[in-house]
Amino acid sequence: MFIAVFFLIFPFIGIAAEGPEEVHILEDERCPDCRRLKEYLQEEYPEVEIISYKVGDEEEEDRFEFIVCCEKGIDYELRRRVPTVVIGENLFQPDFFEGLHYDREGSQGEREVIRKAIKGEDVQDEIDELRGVVSIPFTDWKIDTREISLPIMGAVLGSLDGLNVCSIGALILILTIVLTFKSRKKILFYGGLFILTAVTIYGLLVFAWTAAFEALSRFIGPINIVIGVAAALGGVYFLREFVRFYKHGPTCQSSSNKYVTKATKKLKEDFNSSTAQAATLITSVILFAAVITLVELPCSFGLPMVYGGALAEAGLSWGMYAFYIILYLFFYMLIELVIFSGAVITKEVWVAQSNLITWVYFAGTLVLFFLSYYYLIGL
Repeated sequence: MFIAVFFLIFPFIGIAAEGPEEVHILEDERCPDCRRLKEYLQEEYPEVEIISYKVGDEEEEDRFEFIVCCEKGIDYELRRRVPTVVIGENLFQPDFFEGLHYDREGSQGEREVIRKAIKGEDVQDEIDELRGVVSIPFTDWKIDTREISLPIMGAVLGSLDGLNVCSIGALILILTIVLTFKSRKKILFYGGLFILTAVTIYGLLVFAWTAAFEALSRFIGPINIVIGVAAALGGVYFLREFVRFYKHGPTCQSSSNKYVTKATKKLKEDFNSSTAQAATLITSVILFAAVITLVELPCSFGLPMVYGGALAEAGLSWGMYAFYIILYLFFYMLIELVIFSGAVITKEVWVAQSNLITWVYFAGTLVLFFLSYYYLIGL
């Protein structure tokens, strides 16, 4: 009798075991990807219960983290990027859905993974594979292969950005003035102060671009088009500068700017004055560095914009944002650090050949146009 009853109810037990899963979605009402995903799930899997959590609402974010970290046992750090989805014990990051086109054959892999997860299968390895995440054998470490390109991008774009004629010229002016003191300590102090001020202001700019793109991605979803357009505009500017440098040699057009002129005049007057106090000289150097950096911002906006957008698109933690921004700034200041170090050691100013900067701008043009193609068409 017991055996007969068991075989009668066994099929229903099997069905119950594969019953509809809950889908937990961290979303933003203004996120188009969130809306499309929910519509897709409701149409394809009407039996699934969709539980939404609003990003920006601390109570709902805490509930989402509790479900992910405590109930599901998933290693997760809240980054407020949407849509972040949990199905069973599988975590779907926002970049997974960038490859999910609901009306195209090319995204069958992503849709199959979602189907398996809803059936209750463990598909985390398949999710990682589609996202480009590689597991290191015999360890629990995983590497996002897309993040490997970020250090390379930071080094290349930072180096191109650092070959700024006006900024290099300003540093050389500072060093030339300070060299009259015949003191390595003063060269080190005032030259270092100029570099520190410039890199701090520029670092805040790159951080601001990254934060802006991070916020923008919540409203428009993938920001490939914005990054691609920024790269294209930067490429046009670099091409124009290359043509100008090729014809007339590298020159700083901002040197005639009224703010730069005033800051330069004050700098020279203060350092030529025998009564100027150290505080006055420090103020002049900081003011001069700030003016040069701010006036030059429109000239190189494409490079920090593209890099900031790439960082935001990668969905990193703020600690990793800081790391990659510092990496970019190191290469941004590298040429100036070389000139500065040479001046401290030899008490002479080393200047690169003008042809080098000209062709670096041509290389920058190619890099920016390639990135524009990659973000607008290649993805």
